[in-house]
Amino acid sequence: MDIVEVLKSFGFTEYEARVLHTLLLHGELTAKDVAELSGIPRTSVYDVMAQLEAKGLISSHGKPLRFRAIDADELVKVVSSIVTDRLEMLKASLSKLRSEEPVEIRVYKGEAMLGILKAMVREAKEILVLLSYITDDMAKILNSANCSLTVVASNASRVKGKCYEFPKGNIFADKMKMFCHGVMVFDDRAGMIVFMNGIALSIVVYDESLVLFLKMLINSMIEFFEELRSKTSQNGDYRAQG
Repeated sequence: MDIVEVLKSFGFTEYEARVLHTLLLHGELTAKDVAELSGIPRTSVYDVMAQLEAKGLISSHGKPLRFRAIDADELVKVVSSIVTDRLEMLKASLSKLRSEEPVEIRVYKGEAMLGILKAMVREAKEILVLLSYITDDMAKILNSANCSLTVVASNASRVKGKCYEFPKGNIFADKMKMFCHGVMVFDDRAGMIVFMNGIALSIVVYDESLVLFLKMLINSMIEFFEELRSKTSQNGDYRAQG
C-alpha cells in the first residue's frame, strides 16, 4: 500500500493525501508545483491547502505562497492522536450501546430463513404455531419436529401434533392458500414472524416481552378454537386433531 492509500485509511481525502505525499517527497513548493506534481486541478489546490493548514499539517509563507508539510515524525504524532481520539469515541459509543441493552432482532430471507427455521424446530422442546396456510416446505419442516407441537392454520392437519383448523368451506380460510403468514414461538425463548408469499422472509426475536406477546397471541387463538370445539357438534364444520 503506497503512502497516499495509507493516509486515506486514516481519514484523509484523496486530494489531502496526495498533497501531503507531494510535499513530504519534494519539500517546499508553490501551489502550481503541487498541482503539477500531484495531479490535482489547480482550481482545487488552494482549498486543499487551506484545509491542511487549518489542521496544522502544513505551513505557508512568502509571495508567491510556498507550502511545506510538517516533519514526517510530527505527522505520525498527529495521525496517532486522531486515531486515539476516534478509538475513545468508539469505546464510549459501544459502552453506551451495551448499557441500553437493545432488543435482539434478526431478519432472514430465502434459503437462510428456511435454514434457521429448521434449526429452531430441531432444537425446540415446545413449539406453538399460528399460520394462515401451511405450504409444502413449511409442512416438511414442522413434521421434522421431535417435541410438543401445537398448530393453528387453515390446513393444520397437514402437520402432526395438536392441530386446529378453520372451518371447511370458510371463504376466509380458502383465501389463506395464497400465502403463508403468521407467528411461531419456540420454548418461550424465541419468536418468529413469518412471511411467505413468493419469497420467504422471517423476523426472529429473542426479547422476553416480545416472545411473551407472540405466545399470548397464539394461545388466544387456541382458546378460541377450544371453545368453538366444545360448542360445536361433530358435523365436519370444525376439525381439531391431537
